[in-house]
Amino acid sequence: MGIIDRIMLSIYTFFLAFLSVVVILLSLRLIPLELAWTSLAYVYGQWEASLVGAVFFLVSIRLLLAGLRSRRVKNTIVHHNDMGDVHISLMAVENLVEKVARHIRGVRDIKVDVSMAHENIIVRMKVKISPESHVPTVAAEIQNRVHEYVKNTVGIELADVQVMVETISNDFKTKQRVE
Repeated sequence: MGIIDRIMLSIYTFFLAFLSVVVILLSLRLIPLELAWTSLAYVYGQWEASLVGAVFFLVSIRLLLAGLRSRRVKNTIVHHNDMGDVHISLMAVENLVEKVARHIRGVRDIKVDVSMAHENIIVRMKVKISPESHVPTVAAEIQNRVHEYVKNTVGIELADVQVMVETISNDFKTKQRVE
């Protein structure tokens, strides 16, 4: 839930607390019924009151959807066992892939994207390779190591491991100063 939703929830909760106190006071006859009727008579036919009601209705719908959205677990791999379910986020798999690929000789930089297509996991990597490396060998090594490491660590088979070599550079160029 974002900060805006939390602010709306705080205001909404304060208003409902106020309304519940009014209902309690009315039911205990601590507020005269005539005062409640005159207050309701003032609201009757006022477009401002309907605007406030519409805003509270929309806030209710938004908070309901925000609550339902936060309970769903998406972008995870689920392993079932006797003790319950284990959810592994795709971000965790992404971090594992990046860790493995960075330790391969010749890899200068890497950007990883892990996604799910149906029940298959696809890993896409954009790699910067040093010029003294043999590109096809490094790319094949990245694919093999990532596939084996994810299989042994997470316990899943990757459907596809795509390597795109973006640049071949040293990355040790000195930047020229602008004066």
